[in-house]
Amino acid sequence: MKKDDFKKSIDNINPDAYMGNRLKAKITTNTVPVKRNRQVTLSIVSFCLAFAIIFGVGFLVPQRNEATTKQQSTTENTVPQNKRINAFIMVASAANTESTEAATVNKTLELNEEYPYEVYLEVKDVKGLSDAEISETVKEMSDVLNRYCVEKNFHTGRAMVCSSENVVLTQCAFNEFKLDLKDTKDVKSVNVKNTSKYSQMVYNINKPAFDVPKYGNDITITGEDFDFEESSFYWDHTEELEKAFDENINTPFSTFNDTITFTVEYNDGSKAIGVVDLVFDDSGNATAVCKNYDYVA
Repeated sequence: MKKDDFKKSIDNINPDAYMGNRLKAKITTNTVPVKRNRQVTLSIVSFCLAFAIIFGVGFLVPQRNEATTKQQSTTENTVPQNKRINAFIMVASAANTESTEAATVNKTLELNEEYPYEVYLEVKDVKGLSDAEISETVKEMSDVLNRYCVEKNFHTGRAMVCSSENVVLTQCAFNEFKLDLKDTKDVKSVNVKNTSKYSQMVYNINKPAFDVPKYGNDITITGEDFDFEESSFYWDHTEELEKAFDENINTPFSTFNDTITFTVEYNDGSKAIGVVDLVFDDSGNATAVCKNYDYVA
């Protein structure tokens, strides 16, 4: 399908602010019902249908035991001593309880423990199909979020459908990363980095906002601006991933495995560091595994 034709077919569709420099118009939303009166908020981008996640409940931040640390005086040639700290990275999701009411579930990532991150990638070959057939495929894949909400018992989620001349790609996501730390008033900054060119991290304040949030492979938020109860980060694919499938639809999902490093710097210069691997299986489903927690004085 030519880009101009595709634009005409979604003439009334407007972008999700999270898509950065691919935005072309103002944001609009429509409500799409799902099973058991669950709702997801739908906004659509030119060439990408983006379903923005809206958590309508508060995030619970469990307390952890206070780690006592001893400050060291170092010289220029002294290597800082690393100490193990308590797990502080959580996976937060808006799941449904048995009574079908929305509830926020926070799961702390312990070392080397696998936990479903609830990101799903799906791709279909549309090479050689007519414009009508491609449009029908896009429509079918735009409904995939409802299917995952029912199957995985989530009441809200974020999804994106991107179309090229060769493939239609869907990304669904239900979870975010949050931080569980004490003495947050002493935090100077929070930094998150990821290593894959096929993805980026997005800073989410979980509040209505008209500004495009910070996103990229290296994001830093000041301690003053970071809200430990509401702020979070989520994983998102980049155009490089779309190009990979466009060039070879059989690209293994493992190609998009990523390593995410969270660094919390305190006013005294010490740092709490956590490293998480995001690993995709053969079906395009992602699992989060925390590989390291360190304290650097």
